[in-house]
Amino acid sequence: MNKNKPVIFVVGSTATGKSEWALKLAQEFKGVIINCDSVQCYTKVQIGAAKPTAEELQLVPHYLVSYVDSPNESTAGSYCRDFAQVMSSLPDGVPAFVVGGTGFYFMAIEKGMYPVTEVSEEMKAQVAREMAEPGGAERLHAELRNVDPEYATKINIADHYRIGRGIELIRTQGKGVTQIQKEFDESKEPFAYPLLKIGPEWERDKLRERIALRTHKMLKDGLIDEVEKLLDQGLEGWAPMSSVGYKETIEFIKGHINEDELLEQITTNTRQLAKRQKTWFQRDKDIQWFDGARGYLEARGVVEKFLNSLTTNSAPDKNGNI
Repeated sequence: MNKNKPVIFVVGSTATGKSEWALKLAQEFKGVIINCDSVQCYTKVQIGAAKPTAEELQLVPHYLVSYVDSPNESTAGSYCRDFAQVMSSLPDGVPAFVVGGTGFYFMAIEKGMYPVTEVSEEMKAQVAREMAEPGGAERLHAELRNVDPEYATKINIADHYRIGRGIELIRTQGKGVTQIQKEFDESKEPFAYPLLKIGPEWERDKLRERIALRTHKMLKDGLIDEVEKLLDQGLEGWAPMSSVGYKETIEFIKGHINEDELLEQITTNTRQLAKRQKTWFQRDKDIQWFDGARGYLEARGVVEKFLNSLTTNSAPDKNGNI
């Protein structure tokens, strides 16, 4: 483990204020910020992605923000490679505050991702044809169950995507997802850096209020104009345009919903996103949660203790204690 490169995950649902916390912490501890939000990775999107402002970007170094240009798309795999490059470039002693709400990206950089042989387009097309046949899902699920019963029991017969993906891997690699994952778990390396995980959290009604206020602000700041310009560039099918805020605004521009419905749909879908994010992060028992309104100083103290511990001969535990 490289004790000279501490990493602090600042996680949480959308609109919890985690970016503000990360910015303050990075300033106080002379660190850098690494974005871990799958939409903020992209160029051209700004308001709907709730990116840092130009002024905020000047306060501390930011990485992995606005660097994936159209028509390219960010994936967990590409993000892991980019994160590794950033970490290798950082000088010793500089804490990296990794902030965002994309739980799968956080998991990928901490736990790693098992390598999967590329599936050919021909194989994908063949499995899709078989799936579309009468009784196709049942036959493919039975094939999956025969080779990888453990994985098959986790998949509902209606989950055509995961059934198809499992079959593609079996036919391409000659082994099931369970075996691929097991082989990876046995060979993977532990996370290379000292790690602390923190996040702000809010009572449900207060978070709903914050989401509503943020949605109002996005529309006031020009979200509709931003999306119109992106559509004029022919970017409707680009990955970030399917994210919350953008997809609803496209529907408004096309005349499918009115402005009141636009506000309501973005607010509702953001709440649902926040709920999914909270569910994801709550599974990680190493994350320390702090009151979003009053807990910053307490969180700051934990970060300080964690960083100080790295200058001793003892490794910190998950709470920053030695």
